[in-house]
Amino acid sequence: MLPVLAISTVAARREQSNAILRDVKTRDFAQYSRVFGLDGLEIMSARWVEHSFAPHMHDFYAVSLNYGGRGAFHCRRELRNATPGTCNLIAPGELHTGHATSEDGWKYSNLYIEMPLMATLLRGLDWQSPLDVRFKFPLVKDTVLAGRLARVFASLSESNSLLQNESLLLSVVARLATDHFVPGHSLREAGREHAAVRRIREWLYVHAEQNLSVRSLAEIAGLSPYYLVRVFHKHVGIPPHQYQRNLRVLRARKLLKAGEPISEVAYRTGFCDQSHLNRCFRAALGVTPGKYSG
Repeated sequence: MLPVLAISTVAARREQSNAILRDVKTRDFAQYSRVFGLDGLEIMSARWVEHSFAPHMHDFYAVSLNYGGRGAFHCRRELRNATPGTCNLIAPGELHTGHATSEDGWKYSNLYIEMPLMATLLRGLDWQSPLDVRFKFPLVKDTVLAGRLARVFASLSESNSLLQNESLLLSVVARLATDHFVPGHSLREAGREHAAVRRIREWLYVHAEQNLSVRSLAEIAGLSPYYLVRVFHKHVGIPPHQYQRNLRVLRARKLLKAGEPISEVAYRTGFCDQSHLNRCFRAALGVTPGKYSG
């Protein structure tokens, strides 16, 4: 069972940073919010018209309901067309892009579920397989899942009890478990990975903020610089420098959620300056650090 957590009013549940975020391009819109009592959950609702997401990956699960307009995203070497009623299912570490494909934009809502919370939810279902699960497909047409997502988004946007919100969230994960997770397989088993690529990914994860040369990475991998970049790109989908930048953005997001000043975040995550952080953060998450942190 999930832990019982105290919760009272909407003001107590929703963080004050739950502000509407509008890009300079006024037709683009995004809203990020978090719910007290559900640590590890973030809700993102957006309408993108002009913004295009660069190739990036998350360190959390993204479970989305497309409810208006049309969009498309590259994932697993295919272009996926997101239409109303479909659901996007992106696991941690999955490279993907995103852009609108209709004049009225692409509208969707996202559940961003951190890995520890997903593990807790799966334990609440008596899940017997690995807890770091992955999805069968990144885009699905499932009316049951879509209906459950619509209900949880509606509940999280209003003044409702923690019991109701957790129950609806569990119903979403239950549908994922029965129909959309790869049974018996974890994220680590998603595919064979070149040993040198694995070493570099692990090294960058620990040292993402460091300013290093491709030659130093090649020495760690035991490959020539040119071959390292080629084999890394082949296995990961982006070259090492983009992978490092993505890790920095993910760490910046966590520091901003913890209330760290933007200038300190830029310094601690290895960006050249605050403007460099702004550009990279917006390319990956659609909004600037200032708008994200509220």
